[in-house]
Amino acid sequence: MNWQNLTPNPLKKLNLKSRLIAGGLGLALAVGIPLVSHQSLARTRAAGDYEQRLFDAALAFTLYFEGGFSDHPADIGGRTYRGILQTEYNAYRARRGLPPLDVTQMSEAEMLEIYDSYWDGSGAAAMHPALAIVMFDTAVNFGINNSITFLQQALGLPQTGVFDATTRAALQRGNNKYTALQIVNERILYRYKRVQENSSQMAFFHGWLSRDYSLWGYVNQIQN
Repeated sequence: MNWQNLTPNPLKKLNLKSRLIAGGLGLALAVGIPLVSHQSLARTRAAGDYEQRLFDAALAFTLYFEGGFSDHPADIGGRTYRGILQTEYNAYRARRGLPPLDVTQMSEAEMLEIYDSYWDGSGAAAMHPALAIVMFDTAVNFGINNSITFLQQALGLPQTGVFDATTRAALQRGNNKYTALQIVNERILYRYKRVQENSSQMAFFHGWLSRDYSLWGYVNQIQN
């Protein structure tokens, strides 16, 4: 689910604890979420092995919670498959001069290319592993500009949704797990705000919180 035009208001930070039960996973992650195989996620862009493994770990988490096909009547995003909206998939194919296709027919290569744009657009590759995973999942769940807004809020900056020089300078000081966990805090606070403003979104509330608390546990075990 990818929300547009979201501007979270500054709210008091909460001290939240993960409900996730840990298991084993590489990159200092110990989570009971299956890691997508490196071979099945071979991307077409050149990347170091470290970045590849970090991307794989981030994508494994996101795909676990995005699931398969969804077309819930209360979901403003509409038809969605593996986290990709039908409208987003239409735009992706149009940019490549391809005819429209049902999102459920999306190929693995197309899915990876779309998700690669979220990875690049959120700037995740240059971030601390915990922050990279949180930024990627936030970009997918809320949109790239909104993930930057959450980052700016966590860094105590004006929330413009633009990865400008001020944001990059602040990120040099705040490129750490603490900033990642602050973003998760803000996501949880926003979930409550959203269902208060629109009761129809209660259909997704518990799933959202499960995703956010699990994300907290997923990245909290990464050492600074």
